[in-house]
Amino acid sequence: MSTAEKPGVAAGPGRERWVLSQDAFEALLSSLDPDPRRAGEKYEGLRRRLIILFLGRGSREPEEGADETLDRLSRRLAEGHPIEDLGRFACGIARRVHAEDLRRVRRQRRLREGLAVHGGLPARAIDSEAGVECIRRCLDRLEAGERALIVEYYEGNGRELQEDRRALADRLGLTPTALRLRAYRVRRTLEGCTRECLQGRGTGGGRPGGEPR
Repeated sequence: MSTAEKPGVAAGPGRERWVLSQDAFEALLSSLDPDPRRAGEKYEGLRRRLIILFLGRGSREPEEGADETLDRLSRRLAEGHPIEDLGRFACGIARRVHAEDLRRVRRQRRLREGLAVHGGLPARAIDSEAGVECIRRCLDRLEAGERALIVEYYEGNGRELQEDRRALADRLGLTPTALRLRAYRVRRTLEGCTRECLQGRGTGGGRPGGEPR
């Protein structure tokens, strides 16, 4: 697991992410056992247990889920929160991490569907491994606010989708029409980047998108 020089936060899509420090990591080890050797063994045992938990829940990235869980556990300890049963507490964190991952996967799938339906990008291409990677890279190139907006814009479906978009517009102080136009501009940027990426991989990029939806 990587560590940073000091604790802090790193930018993410619409949220801040805490960065694990060496001191926080060592605090987690000492909480597992005062003896460094036994602490290391217990840490590896807990990590294996978490990986199995994520595998059992169908996670596609069980090791990353386990590491994220341990990072969050370290943060709780670094912030001074008393934890009596670290293993049980870690499993609770893991369940939340997995639920967040499921929501993220659903958002990304709906975003891909939006790019296919409204953006003229081939559905087969953007659903491929190369397509998913291209969209991820292109999302990372957007400004944080644009990235959060376009991902949330495509969250939900049916009545839920319309209600979520109205709530998003209210939160941003926009009319529904202004929100639709802003999302359209961000989507066009994302489409262009994704199309270039797909063409660079020899996957094909389709045609430019149409009216805002």
